[in-house]
Amino acid sequence: MKKFVVSEKCIACGNCLLETKLLQEDAEGKAVPANGGYFSDDFLAKAEEIVAACPVQALSIAEGAGADLSKLPEKLQNALAKITVPNVTRKDVEMHAQDYRMTCSYPQGEYRYDYSSESRAMSAAESEFDRICYSQYKKFILEVFVQYKEDKLRRFYTFDESGFWGQINKQYADVLQEFAGAAAAGGIMLPADFKEFEVFPGGSANEKDSVLVYMLNVRLKEFEDRGCEDVMRELHDIPHTSRSDYRIDMDYDDMEVDAVKRFLGNDQYEDKYCYKDVYKACEDFMGDLKNAINYVDYDSQVFDSIDTALKDYKERVQKEIAKKVALLSKAVANSKAALLK
Repeated sequence: MKKFVVSEKCIACGNCLLETKLLQEDAEGKAVPANGGYFSDDFLAKAEEIVAACPVQALSIAEGAGADLSKLPEKLQNALAKITVPNVTRKDVEMHAQDYRMTCSYPQGEYRYDYSSESRAMSAAESEFDRICYSQYKKFILEVFVQYKEDKLRRFYTFDESGFWGQINKQYADVLQEFAGAAAAGGIMLPADFKEFEVFPGGSANEKDSVLVYMLNVRLKEFEDRGCEDVMRELHDIPHTSRSDYRIDMDYDDMEVDAVKRFLGNDQYEDKYCYKDVYKACEDFMGDLKNAINYVDYDSQVFDSIDTALKDYKERVQKEIAKKVALLSKAVANSKAALLK
């Protein structure tokens, strides 16, 4: 059993596509093998003509899955067994809050010399810090977790080829595609869905039905319900994180301004104060808040959900492999029986 092989030299001229259905056009117009590009020995002469006619020598002929069709099931079993389902570790879903942003409004009222004393200016600074930052802790925490979910978790609950499960499924499907082509070239009939490999945790690719999606969403909902308080408890265990402690980052300024204008001079002046550097206090608070988020053991809970799903997935993969091998064995046996009649 032999097959067509197409190299990267292909220039999408389309000549070979007109000569055989064993080659088909991909999204870029280039030739790719159809069903593995397998063909039997009686097509070899024609195949060699097609290869020789390629203007850029992008086509070649290689040995396929083997001429002995009776060994196809065994070879399929071995080929599928070589695919490794990667393990997921805690490190893969580890929370690093410093990698994510917190969106804080910029302080208003800085450098306005509206205050009669340093203490009043600093009190106003603390109030502004509380308004735009300290009181917004829940928004900041949830903002980090949304980014974490997108960054570390999305691939586990995405059920197409871009996701964790879909990428593995594609490897199995590619092998099944190749063996389906070899079988077809040998006159062995297989079900149309033999080439498909759609295995997911919980047995469903529907996100609404997925056990994994449910578990992850429950975890996130748990965090929304109680996680913010958990983070704030961790924050308060860090020294100097009460609202007033951040006043050390803020500053004030003073200037002499006209108080009373007199016609004959002797104008009177007074000192006025403003506040500044509120955003520096916000940055320090957000840094402390990120440290507190890291202390909450949320990622290990998420890992437990994914690990449970992964064990379920591996079991389903083995069952699906056994099913595909059985289908091919049956088709080969039926083919032999047909030849004996």
